[in-house]
Amino acid sequence: MKYYIYLFLLLAISIVGLIRYKKLTLPFKILTIQIIVTLITETIKYIIGVIFHNAMPISHLSAVLEYTIFAIMYYHLLRSTRVKKVIFASIFVILLLEIVNILFFENLHQFPSITLNVSQCLYVVYSLLLFRQMLLYPVEQSLFKQSIFWFNLDMLFIATTLFLNFALTNYLIKNTLNPVWMDWFNYIINMLYYAVMGACLIIDNKKQA
Repeated sequence: MKYYIYLFLLLAISIVGLIRYKKLTLPFKILTIQIIVTLITETIKYIIGVIFHNAMPISHLSAVLEYTIFAIMYYHLLRSTRVKKVIFASIFVILLLEIVNILFFENLHQFPSITLNVSQCLYVVYSLLLFRQMLLYPVEQSLFKQSIFWFNLDMLFIATTLFLNFALTNYLIKNTLNPVWMDWFNYIINMLYYAVMGACLIIDNKKQA
């Protein structure tokens, strides 16, 4: 039941993003695409999980897709040309890392914790750089009305909070352990994370950018 609620939240946010798509700034148009991609991959993951009892191949694919889309978003949010080049190069690094990970460490039937953990570390770096940029180039708008602020805070929150979660997930799966507290922790954190993303799509407006 809770997974259906999760998918419904993703669907609702996707609809909000599509309805407001023309009013959104480019980074949040990209965020809308990310939410839609997440809805599709999570739905496929659920169906494959029910049928084959292992949806980890989709997790490997979604790990790369998610990083690529968020990297493109930060590419447009950050001003530094040097940082932009690093972000662009990192997409190929993550893709290569995922290939190496599948071949030598976590195969397609295991949770891609290595790729996800590296991605989370990069999100932390990008979010801190963006906060620094916001301090250096403040805008005449209430901080609480800035979609970029809430998005970046949300990314920093999810990256730091789920780092340990991703690190433990593969160990738990290998040892056929699935504690209820871990499931609920992951679920609540993700629901909160996507709820804030939905709020970002509601308040973002290119006329105010």
